[in-house]
Amino acid sequence: MEVFGLTFTLWEQLRTILVLFLLSVVYDWVQNIRWKWKYNVKGYFPLPIIGTLPFALSNPTPDGERRRIERFGKIYGGSLGMVNLINVCDLDILKKILVKDHVEFQNRFTLTGVYEPPPSDATLLALKDAEWKRVRSILTPSFSAAKLKMMTSNINQVSEILIQDLLDNARSRSTIDPKNIFGCFTMDVIARTAFGIETNSYKNPDDPFIAHGKRVFSGPVFNPVIILMMIFPRLGPYLTRLLKYSIFFPTNSLEFFIDVSKQIIEQRKTDVTTDRVDLLQLMLNSEHDVHKRLTVHEIVSQSFIVFVAGYETTATLLTYASYVLATNPDVQNTLQEEIDEHIPGDCKEITYEKVMELPYLDQFVHETLRMYPPVTAMNRATSEHRDVQIDGYWFPRNTAISFNIYMIHHDENNYPEPEKFIPERFAPDAKWSRDPFAFMPFGQGPRNCIGMRLALLEAKIALVNCVRKVKFVATEETEVPLKLVTSEAFLRPEKPIKISVDAR
Repeated sequence: MEVFGLTFTLWEQLRTILVLFLLSVVYDWVQNIRWKWKYNVKGYFPLPIIGTLPFALSNPTPDGERRRIERFGKIYGGSLGMVNLINVCDLDILKKILVKDHVEFQNRFTLTGVYEPPPSDATLLALKDAEWKRVRSILTPSFSAAKLKMMTSNINQVSEILIQDLLDNARSRSTIDPKNIFGCFTMDVIARTAFGIETNSYKNPDDPFIAHGKRVFSGPVFNPVIILMMIFPRLGPYLTRLLKYSIFFPTNSLEFFIDVSKQIIEQRKTDVTTDRVDLLQLMLNSEHDVHKRLTVHEIVSQSFIVFVAGYETTATLLTYASYVLATNPDVQNTLQEEIDEHIPGDCKEITYEKVMELPYLDQFVHETLRMYPPVTAMNRATSEHRDVQIDGYWFPRNTAISFNIYMIHHDENNYPEPEKFIPERFAPDAKWSRDPFAFMPFGQGPRNCIGMRLALLEAKIALVNCVRKVKFVATEETEVPLKLVTSEAFLRPEKPIKISVDAR
């Protein structure tokens, strides 16, 4: 190879590349150290290339996180490779990040310049600044109480299939993994409420919609591509654009959802039926208002993210709810008594109004979400343009902010005896006397989960229908207490939950 008239052997070329690589590593390491000292960020001293990742992985349990908080405080930093991160568990600081100073932290953290293919590139999770605000404002009316009331019929219809499956298991006296059963339920509900598609995950698990839906969540827990791009962020934009590769979802499943959504949109444009209330139809209806019009790409993206967010989280909530009922018979009896008292035995459909009349059910669901938040942590990104100081703490530009929901929910300063299941924590008097930021399974502030009310309604209707017909029972295989994995995006038990079901 000849450069500027000089000839270089292959060995000399490789040696030059290696030297440049090592210089880049040293430069990035020095920048990490400089970031830590300049902004007085408490935390472990970063190592070359891997940052503070080994310290976090050495003990990723709640006990390990408590020790880190005891050592460094409720605000401490680190680096995942070359990505700088600040962990925040201080409620007063979180209020300012998520609400008061929201404009400085309004975007979710993403790896800079990384290409994400449709439809995941234009979801509410991915959109930033003015584009996020515009789409969010258009979507918000789709989750109003009036729209939710219109969706209860679909949820009840799927609940009938759920109850039949539970009764079949009760007759066979078999032990069940509730995640499988409730996963089918939420898959079918979200197919109807997001896309208007009728599926039956119990009888037709090989249905393409169901198969691709499950594949979306089948990726590795620790994606090596994501880790590589955290360590070498300069590679990310080139690698993902070159491969047209989604770092979060299987590409063929993304293409499937795009095709299905576009087919439905074309059918709806020629179909005069106006009584549909699925999310996709509600977004199509907004086309009549030029100020609230979404592009086809945006409609497909929002339908997809509602599916992604609504499937796993609600299935996880119902899974832990059934476990709690099985291992706390007194709680189950109290819930049964309330439901039997307010809902007659001949009632065919659980309406929105009926659900709102069940205060103990509301307390039970909230305590389940407190003790077992489906999403263990959430994030924000600091401003790209300036450093921000809050109560003496610096939040440098282009830094990831993480808040550990599981740790906040299990902080004894927020909830005395946090490992005990006590629904009365969410009775009105107790609820209003506590800092509202001590409870955030759906996030807080303007960028909280837009589908929160739908998820709660879906879970409550399912639980009412279940408790009316069956009783969840602990068996010899039921693990008490439950050992949990809290270091991943979604809270999961170390081993599958095992309980049984009795017909009432």
